[in-house]
Amino acid sequence: MPDFYGLAELQLHTNGRQLELDMHARDLRAGLTRALVAARNAKKLKTSNEDIAHRVTLLDEKKIAQHLEKLSKELQHRDLHRGAFCIFGGVKNQGRDMSRPHFERDDGAWFDFSITVREVGDRLELLAYDFEIRFAPGMGSPFLRFDLNLPDHRNQDRELRCHLHPGSDDILVPAPLMSPSEVLWLFIEGARLPGNRAAPRTPTSFEVKWLERSFERYALQQKAAGTTPGS
Repeated sequence: MPDFYGLAELQLHTNGRQLELDMHARDLRAGLTRALVAARNAKKLKTSNEDIAHRVTLLDEKKIAQHLEKLSKELQHRDLHRGAFCIFGGVKNQGRDMSRPHFERDDGAWFDFSITVREVGDRLELLAYDFEIRFAPGMGSPFLRFDLNLPDHRNQDRELRCHLHPGSDDILVPAPLMSPSEVLWLFIEGARLPGNRAAPRTPTSFEVKWLERSFERYALQQKAAGTTPGS
């Protein structure tokens, strides 16, 4: 059995995958919009075509500097700001507030995304993305988030530039590098209850007890936060 020194080889292999991308950011935006509209027309999304058109937005380098100061500084620090674009599908929402713009599936799941790309000559370079989907109760996981961090992000030192959060912001596991269109397809067509199953599986006693203990721990944390200054 080979010695285990981390996930560097896996990261190199995964992140080195050649993706098929559009030549221009506006074309990528248009393709994602078409996929969402097609899903709406197929009744797999509840979000209206009008809302889809409004919620898929494109920011160029100047607008990134105006509206996304932190990202703009990170891109400049890496000398990646020239020709950079951001595509938003809804609003980044790690607070998971349903009142913020998002896309809703026919089964109650809802998602949003953000993508950072750069036009380099006649090709489009994928720099980062953040796709998160939240599920209806009983689906086994509250959410999934697929992240691709910017190059030289601190997660890269942990060999986890491209990773998945499986229902927890604190847990990161390696994930395959995917194109934005592939992740969007997964959110629209995949990550659903299998067609041969009428209802979600019944939670095991372990899962039920885990939830109960999680609630107990959360209540204790909230109590401590309310009684301990500065916590």
